[in-house]
Amino acid sequence: MPKNAEAPLSALRRSPTPTDRFFVRSHFPTPSIPASAWRLSVGGDVDRPKSWSLEELRRLPQRRLAATLECAGNGRSRFPRAAEGELRWGEHAVGSAIWQGVPLATLLERSAVRATTRYLVFTGADHGTPTEKVRRFVRSLSVEPGEHEEVLVATSMNGAPLTEEHGAPARLVVPGWYGMAWVKWLDRIEARTTEYSGHFQTSKYTYRFERDGQAVVEPVRQLRVKSLVTSTAPGERLARGTRHRLAGKAWSGRAPVTKVEVDVGDGWHEARLTAGDGRYDWSSWEADWTPRVAGPARIRARATDASGEAQPESLFENEYQYGCNSVQTVEVEVT
Repeated sequence: MPKNAEAPLSALRRSPTPTDRFFVRSHFPTPSIPASAWRLSVGGDVDRPKSWSLEELRRLPQRRLAATLECAGNGRSRFPRAAEGELRWGEHAVGSAIWQGVPLATLLERSAVRATTRYLVFTGADHGTPTEKVRRFVRSLSVEPGEHEEVLVATSMNGAPLTEEHGAPARLVVPGWYGMAWVKWLDRIEARTTEYSGHFQTSKYTYRFERDGQAVVEPVRQLRVKSLVTSTAPGERLARGTRHRLAGKAWSGRAPVTKVEVDVGDGWHEARLTAGDGRYDWSSWEADWTPRVAGPARIRARATDASGEAQPESLFENEYQYGCNSVQTVEVEVT
């Protein structure tokens, strides 16, 4: 069976998120791939088809990158109805880690990808059964100039080799994008002149909704601006008249987070914001609150990024419930 698990709230209070408590999202059973037998191939629209063993990959120039990874379906439990066939995630299918590996651009250069290439197709080694309609996880990225310069083929996570459940021997890291683009157990890259239209590219991981009475289909790509309360769990009891330190994380794929505001029932107040480890790492925020009245209370957090995008109050209704980034509400009890 595929392994899928959220991170515990305690793990999300740390940066980076500990590997052994990092969320896991899989479409097929986790493959066990002997490092000595694994190879990564680059072919298709190239002049020099190449393949590398794990050791050869590690001897190439390496890059370190802190980046936040979020499942596109994170937060589905906020919707009143379940999306058919989709995992009903809570709030914790997210984390930030330090990834290390070879820049994708290095592999493409050494394979002499042709100027005619317009798309790259990435195939993972995980697979389903012969009776399943879709048997492999395959995704594609365009090669528009400047669009994916930061992408890594990572072999390390938080200073140690990737674990099996996180994609060992190697996985794709596409900073600023939702997790469907971060192909695990990567074993093949194909350069193409034509667009790829596989199941996980054009059927799933698309926003499907109505706009002005018309059906709209848009690809899921960059992380939508979002914040998360990590200091306080739903239902937690907080003492009246005591100062409490509220805290959490905030991230966005489009632009750096520039502001987080907190509302505890008296309007929005700006929190203290500490930037993460580079452009793609999440930021940390803090705010102090001394509740004066006993009874139910709500903690809300709202992030805004440098592009001017702020979290909406309402859910983004779409068929598969992707990209949930409405303002989070944590209900607590003041005693």
